[in-house]
Amino acid sequence: MWKWVLAVVIALAMGAAIGQADTVYRWVDAQGNVHYSDHPHPGATKVRLPQTQTFAPPMTAKAQAPEPPPAAAPTPDYSQFSLASPANQATLWYVHEVTVSVNLVPQLRPGDTITYHLDGKTIGPTEVTSVTFKDVDRGEHTASAELNSVNGASMNAGPVTFYVRQKSILAPKPPG
Repeated sequence: MWKWVLAVVIALAMGAAIGQADTVYRWVDAQGNVHYSDHPHPGATKVRLPQTQTFAPPMTAKAQAPEPPPAAAPTPDYSQFSLASPANQATLWYVHEVTVSVNLVPQLRPGDTITYHLDGKTIGPTEVTSVTFKDVDRGEHTASAELNSVNGASMNAGPVTFYVRQKSILAPKPPG
């Protein structure tokens, strides 16, 4: 059995050597055994081998390192940021100033700021949790706030819609 294994291993080694050779020689010894070699031997003839099939892979763009996944947007680490006042759909009677305030948990950290918006008017950035807009006319209004953290993160509160009513001939007193 070992003779067969050895013969197969030698045949494979010879096949590999022949596959790499430019010229192959064949001869038959006195016992009738056929031999192949890449070295000439007395009485050997050159063997004409067919062209070896080769493969050239298609040209591709230079391999680039994959882009890293986009970094997650920084978060300001506040568990709550909402408008405390005015309440959504509230009606404020006989006022000319409106205070916009926020609920913020935990408290505003040093360096973080809040910007308040009321109908296109802006107060801030500031480090207070309540501001007052003056000269607010009667009618419908929209308020919102934006918290900006020193790490570049932001949070939004609102918008809320509220109404300001003023004394008029038709409504001299608020309802109730």
